[in-house]
Amino acid sequence: MMNVHGKRTSARRPAVVLGGLIPVLLFLVAWVPAGQPAPAPQDGAPKGYVALHDESALAVLDTTANRVVRFITVPLGPHGLAMTPDGRKVYVGSDQLSTVSVLDTATDGLLAQIEVGLNPYGLSVSPDGRQLLVSVWGANEVVIIDTTTDRITGRVSVPSPDRSAISPDGRIAYVGSTSPDDPALAVVDLTRSVKIGTIPLSHAPRALAFGPDGKRLYFTVDGVDSVQVLDPGRNKVVAAVPAGGGPHGLIFTASAYGPLVVSRSRNELEILDPVRNIISGTVAVGRLPHGIATDADKRTVYVTDEGSGDVSVVDLVDRKVKATITIDTIGGTPREIVVQPRSNASSPHSETLRASRSIGNARTSRIRAAFMSYAGNGSDYRPVLEIRRDAGNHQDSATGPGDTPLPSSPPSGYDSGFATTVPNQPLWIVQFHF
Repeated sequence: MMNVHGKRTSARRPAVVLGGLIPVLLFLVAWVPAGQPAPAPQDGAPKGYVALHDESALAVLDTTANRVVRFITVPLGPHGLAMTPDGRKVYVGSDQLSTVSVLDTATDGLLAQIEVGLNPYGLSVSPDGRQLLVSVWGANEVVIIDTTTDRITGRVSVPSPDRSAISPDGRIAYVGSTSPDDPALAVVDLTRSVKIGTIPLSHAPRALAFGPDGKRLYFTVDGVDSVQVLDPGRNKVVAAVPAGGGPHGLIFTASAYGPLVVSRSRNELEILDPVRNIISGTVAVGRLPHGIATDADKRTVYVTDEGSGDVSVVDLVDRKVKATITIDTIGGTPREIVVQPRSNASSPHSETLRASRSIGNARTSRIRAAFMSYAGNGSDYRPVLEIRRDAGNHQDSATGPGDTPLPSSPPSGYDSGFATTVPNQPLWIVQFHF
């Protein structure tokens, strides 16, 4: 069990407790029947789903109107929450039972319930959406599920597994093993369903997130006020970024802002610079922040606040909370959160060109873009990029530090135009604001 501060308050209940919960489960699982349309969010906006652990419910959000659309009753103790990249399915782990529920986001109805073993905790979906990894805390194993069939395809022994992160190529997963005697990161080969390594730690791991190129894994550990940076090629921690007290939920935005983490003691969202390994900015949010999710544009971040019972909607460019969504109207504490992608989202680079082409009639215009850019080997840092528009020949150009020409399109192999190091090439991280 966990209290509002995210700490375990007691050992897990023995398996015999499950029998006593079955009648309660049958009463509580009151899902919307599959096939019935759910209330439509404003203008077809993507929906967000927030796990309310204490009330065994999900709050469904309209991310355009920033309001709660409805509540969905789910099995006891919703803890882990994951969504397929296409936004069509949400998986909900019930840490007081033994099931993972599969939700159809088109109807908010139940598609399936998967028996995985006692106390499913953290859930992760592979970047291609084909596999779901479930940390089954009570069974001391992780379970691999095919998201097409929603059937188990593999089991791997990991002591007291909690959160996990899957590499961008979907082949390797790092799983937080929270055994009090031997805290570690377990390295799992998802293609063969075997554990291929263990990285001992001094404290129990919490949240984990890969960088978009897979060359860095970021994670937090219990009782340490920093974000650890691991080189997966060597399975070695290469840096520790000082962060606010009680760093919790962790996510990589795959855009200009790099990793994001929340500080529970400071009640703030912290933005990490992945090149200099420092906190580059903070945004004050609600009390006891827990989970993080991003919108498709990677500019908007949703932070669940357990202590204040709401969700802070953060604009990363302006670095402020632009809305607060009250969640605890039924008494639940918001924890994990996922948000659907936008089906018509365009790339940040195409947004940049479209914006730069709409600049007035001046012969040369300059626009400041609120994001970070890097050039050369990544050591030359500059927080602002200028997009130039020459009205005479209708050409757009971009320059980085020292007027270094930047590529007209993202380097191949990088998601959303994100680049970290390519020798002898100017690099850029895109997230433009005009």
